[in-house]
Amino acid sequence: MKRNLLLAAGLVVAIIGIRLLIIAPGWFKQRRENRQFIAVNNLTPERLLARCGQPLADETKNLYPMIARDIRYSSAANSTVVFKFSKTAEESSDWVFMSMQDASGGAEYETPMAKIAALSCLDSAK
Repeated sequence: MKRNLLLAAGLVVAIIGIRLLIIAPGWFKQRRENRQFIAVNNLTPERLLARCGQPLADETKNLYPMIARDIRYSSAANSTVVFKFSKTAEESSDWVFMSMQDASGGAEYETPMAKIAALSCLDSAK
């Protein structure tokens, strides 16, 4: 009787363990994607400079009633990546991340994964 109970308990534990092994990779992938999404979508010039250090160039243009800011970094693929931010000319306005694109006019990095692949310092895990 005890042997059957131990066998049944072992079988239940094995089934739960197998389910966890099947579910875990998807959970880790979703967690990584969420972290990358948050890191990229909460990007401000200050956070970008804090994470990635000194840029190649940092230009601010007053285009009243808005202010535009372009920050350039060298990417992992030895190209230049431009981050575009804007805000209204009001004193209390916050910067808004507009886009990240290749300086040569090529690719525009659409997904958080593509942005982090081009410039790994964006990843909040680092």
